[in-house]
Amino acid sequence: LISRYIKNGDVVSIGSSPLGEQFVKKLALALEEEHIPIDSISFVPTSMRNAAIASSMGLPITDINEREIDVAIEFVDQVDADYNFIKHDSASLVRDKMIAQSAGILIVVTEEKGFVKKLRGKVPFEITTFGWRRTLNQLDALGEASRREENGIPFKTETGHYVIDVHVDNIFSYDDLDFETKNIPGVLETGIFVGFADKIIIHGKTIQLMSRTEFKQ
Repeated sequence: LISRYIKNGDVVSIGSSPLGEQFVKKLALALEEEHIPIDSISFVPTSMRNAAIASSMGLPITDINEREIDVAIEFVDQVDADYNFIKHDSASLVRDKMIAQSAGILIVVTEEKGFVKKLRGKVPFEITTFGWRRTLNQLDALGEASRREENGIPFKTETGHYVIDVHVDNIFSYDDLDFETKNIPGVLETGIFVGFADKIIIHGKTIQLMSRTEFKQ
């Protein structure tokens, strides 16, 4: 993966999630194994944790205001054959969506059970804290909606917002769901990523690679 898609001078980003944090460490070690100078790669962190790990591993930090992303890697919960995916674990869906839009190549990684014919189930929404109950009630029209909490305390993204999880049994149109929910004033971003992915890595008993431009391997 490293030698094939990441080269000297690239700007790299890894989406915010516990698995993403682990992969930051593996990235630095893999660069060394592939004899790619670690200081030849610039890293755009999507969370404070990612930034701290990258700095500790010697990865040079840059900013999306200064550079666009060459290669981004996301660990996702569900992805379909049309390269649409849902991401639950995120320090900020706003940041992750910006990275996905910027990336020249976006590689998504999922388990075998995460490769599905149709996205469904829990969909997260990053919303403003102002008027959050009103926003929750509007999202509840899509399915059972609840504010995410950790140990009884409302979860806040690193951008200072709440996350509402909505259980959607049947998504008729990903584009419509994304567009219509963003028309709700309190909704900042959705956990549905429509058409952003370029490559899919499915891991389980075997590892499968899917690509828009390459044959399966």
